[in-house]
Amino acid sequence: MSASNATNEDEALRRYKDLILAASGDGIYGLDTEGNTLFVNPAALQLTGFEKDEVIGRSVHYLIHHSHANGSNYSHLDCPVHAAFKDGKVHHVDDEVFWRKDGSSFPVEYISTPIWDEGALVGAVVSFRDITKRKEFEAALHDSEQRAYALQSELHHVSRLGAMGEMASNIAHELNQPLAAAINYTQAARKVIQSDGAFDERGIAEILDKAIQQSKRAAEIIRGLRSFVSKDSSTKILVDINEIIEDAIELTMYGNLAARSQVQYIPVAPDVSIMVDKIRIQQVIVNLVKNSLDALGSVSDAEIIVQTRCVEQNLEISVSDNGPGIPEEIRNSVFRPFVTTKADGMGVGLSISKSIIEEHFGKLTVSDNPDRGVMFKATLPLSDDAIPAE
Repeated sequence: MSASNATNEDEALRRYKDLILAASGDGIYGLDTEGNTLFVNPAALQLTGFEKDEVIGRSVHYLIHHSHANGSNYSHLDCPVHAAFKDGKVHHVDDEVFWRKDGSSFPVEYISTPIWDEGALVGAVVSFRDITKRKEFEAALHDSEQRAYALQSELHHVSRLGAMGEMASNIAHELNQPLAAAINYTQAARKVIQSDGAFDERGIAEILDKAIQQSKRAAEIIRGLRSFVSKDSSTKILVDINEIIEDAIELTMYGNLAARSQVQYIPVAPDVSIMVDKIRIQQVIVNLVKNSLDALGSVSDAEIIVQTRCVEQNLEISVSDNGPGIPEEIRNSVFRPFVTTKADGMGVGLSISKSIIEEHFGKLTVSDNPDRGVMFKATLPLSDDAIPAE
């Protein structure tokens, strides 16, 4: 090969390299082992606002990577760009900024790759891109996920308020009993004390103790109601699943003495603790038990069975009744919002219950019982912190 041909080939290769650099949408810098610029492509100049003669031979770090996003100094000793031609490793960063000539900054993703020549480390190539739009999209997506979470939480809260509204008269009756008893006991004690004759102090103490017990009973009812209708913060804690379900059944049965005997709870044995949002799981149980109560109506041998059991690495909670079952026309849409068989129902209880269970990485399903009625089954994964049956 003649010298002229070799020169022509070298020139063609250099031109081809320049064309590749010019075609790239990413900014590219070639650095020596001191961090000084050997070559730069048009995209890098356009993104940073520098001219080529302002960059060649100068340190890239001190030009475009001198400060953190908050303006504090970024030492070249900590710079991943410099690290590539020091340790010979590829460095990929996507949470820093580069600085423009005009003093403004922009978020970047960059890769600093070492250059080797016959076993010797001779520099590095830095390729970078402006990820402003990506960051804006990520921020918008995060905000959107937060507006969606708030709306979902509000819907859960409204659903609980709706359930409380439907049970309001029964709850008032339930509260009236202990309050009336406490008043009666207190009045009886007062009459004894104000009587002219001698009285037994021990007897007075027993009467007052009964008044205190009834007052505590009323306070416990109010506490349970306030907890259930509160705007919860969706905090998952390790709790006894049996305690959650017993409280939820008690809440549903407030003031409904006639229906108490219809509900049978078969707890898992021994007790199982599980990491859940207590209020929301209670909401699921209230929704399911209340649905069964409404479905049973005037069924003479009405029965609701709530049961928990451990199956492999899951906890199963089932609510079963012997009512008329689910009408065929809505069977496939029973978990959809606003689907209901009740004349005055909102049709969101089962939909919300399903979303709550899925928030806990579980499943809520429905199936027919062998004889009559239906069974709703919530399956929740047991966490590492759970205490399964031995």
